Amino acid sequence: MKRKLNEIIYTISRYTEILLSAVMLLVIIVLIIPMLHSFITLPLLEITSAQFTEFLGNALTLLIGVEFVKMLAKHTAENLLEVLMFAIARQMVVEHLNMTETLIGVIAIAVIFTIRKFLLLKTNDSAEKTYDKL
Repeated sequence: MKRKLNEIIYTISRYTEILLSAVMLLVIIVLIIPMLHSFITLPLLEITSAQFTEFLGNALTLLIGVEFVKMLAKHTAENLLEVLMFAIARQMVVEHLNMTETLIGVIAIAVIFTIRKFLLLKTNDSAEKTYDKL
């Protein structure tokens, strides 16, 4: 009885997770439209650094959202590390951190790369990942 109840709870939570992922993806797609519109309507030669920082912040936020949806869809440590890496990079680039905070961010990204290189289990997939080509 307890095992059956646990399976039902797991199934409900999994479907809820899928539904929330779909809603998040829909919101991301809807938010891309005004971002692209503002990018197209601004003359590129007259763009200010504040406008570029705002655009970059919006783009990176949407990218983090996409990575988060991927993480919810496929539960792997690799996806989790990618979400963390994008979130740290966005914070460093958009917020214009001071030198100490930037150093901490760089160290955090280095730790993420080290974890991915040495601690993640290797799969037997023959297809080479895009980031492995870098």
